[in-house]
Amino acid sequence: MACPAPGPARHFTPQARGNMTQRWGWLLLLALLPAGPARGENIARIDRLQPSALEQQAGQRAGLFSERRFEGGGASARVIGNGQWRVYPRAGIADPLLVVYHPYNARVTVRAPGDAMPRTQDLFQPTLDPQFSRRALVFPLSRDGPVEVTVEGARYPMQVAIEARADYAAADLWHVRLLLPAVGMTLGVALAVLLFWLVLRERVYLLYAAAMLLQLLYVLCSYGEAYAWPGLSLLRHFGAQGIWAIGTLATVLLVYLWQDYANLRRAAPRLAWLMRLVGVYGCLLTLVLLVSPWPADDSWFPSVANGLFLLTNVVTLATLLVAWWRGERHASIVLLSWLPLLVFTMIRALRFSDGERAGPWLEYGIPWWLAFTAVALGLGLAHRMLTFRRERDSAKAHAERDALTGVLNRGAIEHRLDWALIERQREGIPVSLLFIDLDHFKQVNDRHGHATGDACLRAVTRVISQQFQYGDQLGRLGGEEFVLVLSGVELHAAMRIGEEVGARIRHDCAVVDGVAVEVTASVGAAQARHGDTVSTLIARADQAMYVAKRAGGDRIVAEDAPCHGADSTKAPAGASVN
Repeated sequence: MACPAPGPARHFTPQARGNMTQRWGWLLLLALLPAGPARGENIARIDRLQPSALEQQAGQRAGLFSERRFEGGGASARVIGNGQWRVYPRAGIADPLLVVYHPYNARVTVRAPGDAMPRTQDLFQPTLDPQFSRRALVFPLSRDGPVEVTVEGARYPMQVAIEARADYAAADLWHVRLLLPAVGMTLGVALAVLLFWLVLRERVYLLYAAAMLLQLLYVLCSYGEAYAWPGLSLLRHFGAQGIWAIGTLATVLLVYLWQDYANLRRAAPRLAWLMRLVGVYGCLLTLVLLVSPWPADDSWFPSVANGLFLLTNVVTLATLLVAWWRGERHASIVLLSWLPLLVFTMIRALRFSDGERAGPWLEYGIPWWLAFTAVALGLGLAHRMLTFRRERDSAKAHAERDALTGVLNRGAIEHRLDWALIERQREGIPVSLLFIDLDHFKQVNDRHGHATGDACLRAVTRVISQQFQYGDQLGRLGGEEFVLVLSGVELHAAMRIGEEVGARIRHDCAVVDGVAVEVTASVGAAQARHGDTVSTLIARADQAMYVAKRAGGDRIVAEDAPCHGADSTKAPAGASVN
């Protein structure tokens, strides 16, 4: 799901909570990421100038993740919240910068020694220094001395640091190098899947592309980078409300994506309904209230949105686990790809709400896990497409096959013959047809029963399919009548093949399931002519087969041949016709 909207800022004493989550995050992701420099080591102390102002900030109310109070001041404090502060940098720093990390929607005003006027910045300003990324607000300091900092509208504590320009520029370059590949990977996969949707028009591809793009946009807005990109910079006019709206819509789309992707409506219908109730209808209701004129105060939104975010994720996780337990394979793909991203999102929300430092494993974990999620789900979509294709091919094969013999049924063999005739007209490839009818088959049924008759039909098709490898060219028209389509075969070659078919049936089907049935076949051969259709070619081969029948059966006759003509091949002496 989208990252939760940061709740109101809290006042608390930073503690050592989070050691296990940090170790877990390192194991999960980024032992290879370069460790960032310790922030705040160049600050001698921070003093609060207006402690009472902190208590009066509407956005400073305790929220979802912490109830502790922030006791600022002293050499150990490196976080600030709403109010006025005095920061004492250490002396001797070359070309120092005052850096306020992850300001989100806070408005920071700085007055340093030598400044004629205070300088005010926020992430949404188009005039921020383009030399640096927007992960922090950067204020150059011209001389040593205490710096007065005023913070307004902050919804969680922010880290502040004094850093040398060269050191910060190098760390900022690493930030860009680590962030952009993850962004490019997610964007590329999402756009590729969007192209698939334009061709295939399946809703799950559109949901995937839209959800991944909104997730990516939410991350870029939260990091501030979106406001420096052409086109996306227009989002700065919406401020924090724009970020909240993007995150809420991303959550709604992810709910629909998981339900389609993992077939949750079928695998866990009640839980899937609860997912929609909380993650779709609840989120959309809060979004409508956010953009409506009432209530005028929107400070309620972060806590409500975070609550819905948590509840949606709990219900979604339960639904996916139930679906996976019930054998839904795609639910396991969602769990493996999405669960790490969810864990990183929650750790980030908890640590930021506590004012703790976001190490490299956490700062870059979310965009990289988003990229991993995009790739894993994209591969899952490919697997899903392959599964559906196999199911479709299996259903098509069952629809095209004769239930008794397993060869093509009448409709399928006529379709195959139609394609062969089209290729003949386009490429000049000859097409011949053998019409095969078992001799006196009614007597086999009458004497030995229909079960034996069915066994004879299966034996005949097995002989032709296995011995002559014509399984995909042999079809049953009905009863004991079969046709064999011979693409690329002239009539004289078709006659030789027909002789081999008749001889093999006579030899291998004399005894079926221990019953002496002595099955033989009459075969008519015809070659396609100019203007032939499926029906005309079958009719001529059928006519030739009847000539073979009238001649005594157990033989092959070519089209337009007289009963005892040269184009008739009679069975060897002693062969039984039955």
